[in-house]
Amino acid sequence: METEMLVGVIGLGSAVVGVGGTLLGGWLQQRHQAQTAREERAEARSVEAESRGRQTADKALSELYALRTHALTWKMGMSADERNEWLGRAYTMADAAELHTALVPGADTLSMRLRDALKVVRASFFQDAYEAEHEAYLSEFDTSHCIALLSAYMRGDSSLPEPTLREEREAIERDRQRDL
Repeated sequence: METEMLVGVIGLGSAVVGVGGTLLGGWLQQRHQAQTAREERAEARSVEAESRGRQTADKALSELYALRTHALTWKMGMSADERNEWLGRAYTMADAAELHTALVPGADTLSMRLRDALKVVRASFFQDAYEAEHEAYLSEFDTSHCIALLSAYMRGDSSLPEPTLREEREAIERDRQRDL
């Protein structure tokens, strides 16, 4: 082979290798950029979901504090209409707290635990209110435990507070009735 031909083949081979390297480098760079963009979008979604969850949990916590304050407005000797109005407002606040908690992203355990705790609160509306009509007694309608659950979630605690004895009794009773 003549020198000029050999130089031409080597030049062509170098050009092919150069183009191949450029194409491979461009493909690798594009792939890396796409992966980085996906990771950034996932991080942004995570931050947004956490922010939304915190805002929603904050709304639920506000409803629970309002419910606790409302519980203190109970008076012995209220008329039937006053009692019904009081109970209606209490139910509305409990429902709002449960709804907000259900909307917290990634907090299924919190939502389930708070739903169970609010069942006890709703049951205590009638039971404790009845007892308060007949004696000077009225609990906080167990809102403290609901507040503790949400507060633990918002602080980022590794676990939620244990169910109250009343919650456990109510859960056993519900399970027993369901089995019948």
